[in-house]
Amino acid sequence: MCIYNGGMIRGLTQQELARRTGFTQPRISDYMTGKKAPGDTSLLKLAEAMDMDPAELSKQLMLRRTLRKGKAPEQPEVPGE
Repeated sequence: MCIYNGGMIRGLTQQELARRTGFTQPRISDYMTGKKAPGDTSLLKLAEAMDMDPAELSKQLMLRRTLRKGKAPEQPEVPGE
């Protein structure tokens, strides 16, 4: 499930997510667009506010950063190939 779609983040506006986490709206925007990566504590706050598994959120945010840098995401290795 994509966390960011049509300006909403799991059904929340950036302003609402900022209110829930105590972060600023520009900081939320930076995380969601891949400009910046949250640290561990920030990641946990975001995941809790979004009712999401921190590992899954980290994976999705990392993918955004990878795509922002113009790199294709790595494909997982397939055993036996």
